[in-house]
Amino acid sequence: MKETVNFSLYENDMKMFDSDWGKIRNFLVRHDLDGLELFVDSSPLPNDVPKDLIVGVHLPYWMGRHRAWADPSVFTQDMEEFERIYVFGGGSQDEVIGTFRKALDNAHILEAEYAVFHVSYAELEQVYTRCFNCTDNDVLETTADFLNKAVSVYPDGEPPVRLFFENLWWPGLTFLDSMNVEYFSSLLDFDNWAFVLDTGHLMNATMKCDDENCSINVVLDLLSRHSEDFIKKIEGMHFHCSLSGEFMRNSMDLEIPEGFEELPFHERLMSVMGILDQMDQHMPFSSENCSQIVDMVSPDYLTHEFVATDLRSLDEKLYIQTQALRK
Repeated sequence: MKETVNFSLYENDMKMFDSDWGKIRNFLVRHDLDGLELFVDSSPLPNDVPKDLIVGVHLPYWMGRHRAWADPSVFTQDMEEFERIYVFGGGSQDEVIGTFRKALDNAHILEAEYAVFHVSYAELEQVYTRCFNCTDNDVLETTADFLNKAVSVYPDGEPPVRLFFENLWWPGLTFLDSMNVEYFSSLLDFDNWAFVLDTGHLMNATMKCDDENCSINVVLDLLSRHSEDFIKKIEGMHFHCSLSGEFMRNSMDLEIPEGFEELPFHERLMSVMGILDQMDQHMPFSSENCSQIVDMVSPDYLTHEFVATDLRSLDEKLYIQTQALRK
């Protein structure tokens, strides 16, 4: 099993290491990690990214892409251009597909062993209302259609990098229901894919997780209900702990703030991100029982996935979790 930590080329991440890849390499060695899971989008890659440090990549996620596939007229809505790109991924379905292919090509250039993609749908207002007007299967169907078209141009209709499909707690792939996992699998026209289990996202989806050891047992119980074939198809893991059960339960009846729709998109986004941070905590596991999840799944790749604003915080979270996992 290869162990990585999540990273991006954004200034806030690079600044932690003074934009010095040598310092990043030393950091990985110090924590006995095999490399990075790097966020990549369609932007041209810098020339100095060391390919040997990139194990996998995380592809971009557009929160409104499902709606844009169900109703292409949304592309003509009156909105800021930045909002259109952030929410839908572009100005038309063809443009979104082209953007996705560029990101996938970047993953291929970096010789990544896998590329993570979210199969989920939640727009800003829905984080408050939880009114989605769609089912899991609706999201799975539009996502499969999008993916099938996007990879069809590659040799043999297969993506150049193995796609890893990640669970969230919104409509789409949640991993709560084995039936929707099987249904999504049946919709894909290509074979170069697997699943990545995000442990914190699964905890969020249950809305039951307030205590770490109890949460570990909840995850183990859920996984035990899935088929052996599904467990074998989980080749990656995003490893972190989210004990937001009480907040998830209490936030079922949130109201959209007064004047929310009149705010500029960036302000609306920041407001929602504050809620998402409380839902999706990305805390390190501290109990050695967390290794039971890894033992049950036996993934090929495990990413220690945290949100950190400074090196000390990232160092501490990695130390706590790797100590717990490796006991």
